[in-house]
Formats: sequence, C-alpha cells, structure tokens
Amino acid sequence: MATHLKGILASEDVDVVWHRQASGLLREPSADAVLLDGGDLVDVTAEVRRATAAPVLVVGADEYVAATCLAIGADAWLPPGSFPALVCAQLRALMRKRVIRRAEAVVEVGRLRLDAGARRAEVEGREIQMTPREFDLLRVLVENKGVVLSRDRILAGAWGARFVGEPKTVDVHVAWLRPKLERSGIRVTTLRGVGYRLDVLDGRRPRVLFVCGQNAGRSQMAAALFNRQAGGRAWADSAGTRPAERVHPEVVEAMRELGVDLSTAKPQLMTAGLAEGAIRVITMGCADGECPVVKAPVEDWGLPDPAGQPLAMVRTIRDDIDHRVRSLLSSLAI
Repeated sequence: MATHLKGILASEDVDVVWHRQASGLLREPSADAVLLDGGDLVDVTAEVRRATAAPVLVVGADEYVAATCLAIGADAWLPPGSFPALVCAQLRALMRKRVIRRAEAVVEVGRLRLDAGARRAEVEGREIQMTPREFDLLRVLVENKGVVLSRDRILAGAWGARFVGEPKTVDVHVAWLRPKLERSGIRVTTLRGVGYRLDVLDGRRPRVLFVCGQNAGRSQMAAALFNRQAGGRAWADSAGTRPAERVHPEVVEAMRELGVDLSTAKPQLMTAGLAEGAIRVITMGCADGECPVVKAPVEDWGLPDPAGQPLAMVRTIRDDIDHRVRSLLSSLAI
C-alpha cells in the first residue's frame, strides 16, 4: 500500500512513510494523515489516536471492527482491496475537513479578556505572561467555553492536527496554565477520563474546597460525598499541597462500597485560583506550613491519613467524613 501511495502522491510532493508498529508514529515529527492497514485495528486505532489528532483512515475487512474503530476515534473506513486512487482521495478529503478555523475576535469571559489577533490575554488590565503554546491552549478552551474537550480536540485546536506526541502533553500544559488564571473568574475543570472544560466561576452556587496533603484519600472522599449529598445545590472540589499520582487503592475500595467510583480520580495541586470563590475551605491534616492561605473561612478537620491503613480503618475514616459533610451542609443551610 505504501508503494502504491508513494507512486500516486509523488507528483504532489507528499512524503509517505510507513511503520510496522503503531509506536513508530512517535518517531515522526508530524503527520497530516494516518492510514492503518492490517493488524489488531482496534488496539492500533486507540494507540494512534493517543499520539496524534491527525485524521485516521482504517482499512479492514471486518465491519464490526471497523465500527469499533470509528467509535474510538478513527475518521473513516475502507474495505481491503480498495483502489489506491480511492484511498488517496479519501485521505485528501479527511485532511480538508480537519482545517480548523481560528477566531480573531476579542472575547471576554469572567474577568479575562482574550484578544486572539493580538495574542494578548489580560485580567483586569494586567497582561498574563504565557508561552505561545499556553496561549493557544487558552484560546481553544475560551472559544469552547462550557464544552468538554477531549485531549484529541485540544491537540487539534492548539497544537494542530499534524502534531505527533504523547497525550499527557495536554495535561502538562493545563497544569502550567492553571496558576496563571488566578483572579480571572474562570477555571479549567478536569473531567476524569474525558478531558477538560473551561468554566466561569458561579458565585450563585456555593462551592466548598477540601484540601489535604496528597489529595489521594481524605479530601477525595469528602468532595465525592459532599457532591452526592448536595444534589446539585452546591458543589465541592478537592486538592492537595503535595498531590500523589493516584488515589489510594484502599480509599477507592472503601468508596466503591458506597457506590462511588474514585478509580479514575486524579489528584491535583492546591492553588489560590482553585480556592477563588469558595465559601469554605476544609483542611484535613495538612503539614505545618503547607495549609493554604485563602480568603474564605478555613476549618481544619484533622482526620487521620487513610494511606496504607486496613480497610476497616479506612471505613471508619470514611464514615467520619460522611458525618462531618452532612453537618457542614446543614450549617451552610444548603
């Protein structure tokens, strides 16, 4: 197939390369389109989609497999034996559809003013110093305010569809961008397992922030229990002064017993921007000098750390948090 495509596309100055394994794609500096032909197409589609937002064309005989590939991120499918000229035409069509229109207008959201034409972002007249990539990331989020964007869509909009790299690139740049949005009245919200969404902080709906050291146990349980019991009347976030890589497995198991799934929860760093707009900040065993300094009233629950504890002990901590959350909701008249 590569030989046929080289012959057809040579006159169009198109470079055609091929790899036996999907991991070979990561050795390429960019890609305008990706053709998958043979192998375990479902796994390969997932792997390629994690590496690039470029359009993906799958060639395979099994229509059920083709449908699965399309569902997880492929853009088009052709049966095996398709004429190379048809394959080329399909690739050209996909690349035309992936041209992204970028807004040049001035957009105001929260207290942020973003001028895409001048590539300037300001909060109350103060310009935010950002790298070019951070600006493009913010622009994509602002243009899609309130919409959940997958890493694929963010890569396509901010990095360009030709970019090839690890999807965690988005996570790293979001982490760099968040502290720069303090006092902007907006925040980048993580939707676990889905992507990111730009939200305008809503002062009309009370928000509580739970903070502990690693954001892997107490604060995660508290936020989850608060949000379940508040029923949408208020909402809670959680963060840590030294966030861990993942939620403690014993905490995941204890919360699963209550029908709450924290298996995909991602600990995040406590910042002043995250605390902005909160009506109450609850600390839970922060080390000396690590507890956040915020404007909202701060209450310390001083609960023991469930990390490494037997499940019976974690259940006791969980139930204590549940009782305290119910009391908190009552005191806030929510």
